[in-house]
Parts: sequence; C-alpha cells; structure tokens
Amino acid sequence: MIYVGIDVASQKHDYYMISDQGEIYTSRSITIPNNNEGYKKLHKSIQEFCGATKDSKVRIGLESTGFYHKNIVSYLLAQDYEVMIINPILIHLDKKSHKVHIQKNDNLDAIAICDYLQDRKTVFKPYTTISYHTDALKALSRDRFTLVEELRLAKINIYKLLTQLFPEYLKLFSNVYQGSALDIITKYPSPSRLTKAHEKTISSMIHGKCQVKAKDVISAAKSSIGIKDEYLTFQLIQGIKRLNSIQSEINEYNEQIKTYVEMINPNILTISGISYITAGLILGEIGDISNFKNSEHLISYAGLDVKIYESGKYKAKFLSISKKGSTYLRYALYQAAKVCWIHDPMFHEYYLKKQAENKHYYVILGHIEK
Repeated sequence: MIYVGIDVASQKHDYYMISDQGEIYTSRSITIPNNNEGYKKLHKSIQEFCGATKDSKVRIGLESTGFYHKNIVSYLLAQDYEVMIINPILIHLDKKSHKVHIQKNDNLDAIAICDYLQDRKTVFKPYTTISYHTDALKALSRDRFTLVEELRLAKINIYKLLTQLFPEYLKLFSNVYQGSALDIITKYPSPSRLTKAHEKTISSMIHGKCQVKAKDVISAAKSSIGIKDEYLTFQLIQGIKRLNSIQSEINEYNEQIKTYVEMINPNILTISGISYITAGLILGEIGDISNFKNSEHLISYAGLDVKIYESGKYKAKFLSISKKGSTYLRYALYQAAKVCWIHDPMFHEYYLKKQAENKHYYVILGHIEK
C-alpha cells in the first residue's frame, strides 16, 4: 500500500509518500502549485512511486480546510484514487500522542498525515458519491438558510414602510408579503395611487382564499393616515423588488436541494412532517453518520446536550442546552420537531404523554429533537 499525505493551502500544496514497507519517495515533502500543472505533477509522482515499489494500491489523505481542498480532491477522484478527508484536529491529536512538543510546518504536516493513514489502516473512509451529495446539501442548505434570514429582514422592512405609508393596509390582510395583498400593493404602492384604481381592477387581483373586498381596500386608502411622501413609496417599491428577488432565489435553491436529497433517497423522508428542505439541511450537517460513535455524540454536535452546573451542595434546578454545536442542525431539528408531533402518530403520542406530565411545550420539542 502507498500512502500519500497532502498538506493543503490556498496557493500551493505539499505532499509526502511512503509505502507499507517503509520506502519513501523523497526525504522531504514536495511542493506543488495549486493549479492543473501541479496536480499533474502529483499524479505523475504517485504513478512513478507505484512503479518503483511495484504496488498499485494507493490511499491519499488530506485535511479538511474549509474549501481549499475541494479542487484537488475533485482531480484525484477523477484519477480513480481513494481519498480520505481528515479532520485537522485528529491529525493534531495524533502528532501530540507521539511528541510532547509539536512543531508546525508544511513538511511535517504532510508526513503526519501519512503517519495517520498508516496507523489507522482499518478506519480508512474514502470520500464517496454520497459524501459529495452531502457536501452539496451542506453548501446549498446553508446558503438557503442565509437567504431565509434575508427574506425575514426584507419583510420587516416592508412592514416598517407600510406602517408609515399605509397602516390601514396591514389590518386588511393577515399576510401582506404574498398573494393578493402583495399583488395589489405592488401595482399601487401608496394610498394616493390606490384611491384612483377601479374597484373591478382590485377585485380581479383578489384571489385564492382572500376574503377582503375591493371596496374596503379603496375605502381604507381614501381615509388613510399614512405619510404622503414619495421617498417612502420609492422605498416600498424597491423593498418589494428585493422581497421577490430573494423569494425567487429561495425557490431555485429548493429545487436544487430536492434534487440532491432524491439522489440519496434517505429514510428520514419517511418521517411525517420532514420535507426535502429540512431533510437536506439535516443530511448536509450530519454528513457521514458513522463519524458519530453514538446518539450522545450527535446530540452534542447539534448543541442539544444539557449544560449541568453543580458546585458543592448547589445543583441548578433549571437546565438549558449548550448550543455549542451546529446552529443549522439545531434549527433543522427544531423545525422538524414542531411538525412531526402533529403528523407522526408515535411522536404525537409521546407529545401527549409529556404534556400530561406538565412539561413545557419547548421542553417537549427538545425531547423530540433528540
């Protein structure tokens, strides 16, 4: 077996190779630029070493570095190499177990990765197609999470502007951010413009389950106490454009996430109340479930483990979760719990049981999340 350790950086990479028999390619690591020529040089070196050792089995290890490792991993997979992406903390702990005083440089880091691969032959986990899909879900779901927050802020902005420009409009509709309410205010973004509209035109824009009458909308515009400033109207128009743009982006992300979730076809979709979006966020954050030794480790990763504070005879009566794990995973599990107990018979029964024990709503949801 040939082991290749690669220390990844933004502009260059350092690699070191050793065989099962202790044969080394060079005494020090070799530096290559982070480009196509550098990748080809690495590939050529590996093939030369395989020929020299008469060993065609190759395992490559490199540290997870946010996103710098993704390009070289993609190249190596295209060459049919087995690649393992390793948590840098594990490499650090492995080095620490061998030496008290740890030196840090790219040459030693590449060698340390080789040592890690050799010492843990039985736990080698190659990067797979499923790994690629979960990576994609992680990136897409986190982007969507950010967009949802932007959408929330865009709605707050529209609410603020309508409060000044046309406060009566907010009382007519339960939700002014979609459907008929948004259609009307998009075409008539101020009370003065709305008073000039024909009742039939407004009626044609009211659809779905909306029960508001066109005459009530026009009447509210005529008696509005809103501020008659054009800059507010301009801001509202821009705010609506921003809202529609963000919502359109979210819809496109939804389609992409659904596509990747369907490729994996996870069992989690069989739980009532878990959508493709929630499933995508959970799968992306967890990644390879085998990385967690037990459920407690996964709970801790989500930041759902309880903080316990005891000192002497003092024991805290009210405990809270640590929130030290993945914010995204914790959010996804919370969203799933809110819906699961309503639609899933098992979770519904559990909810009623805890409710009979006088447990608070959020405490019960916390139990369901776990």
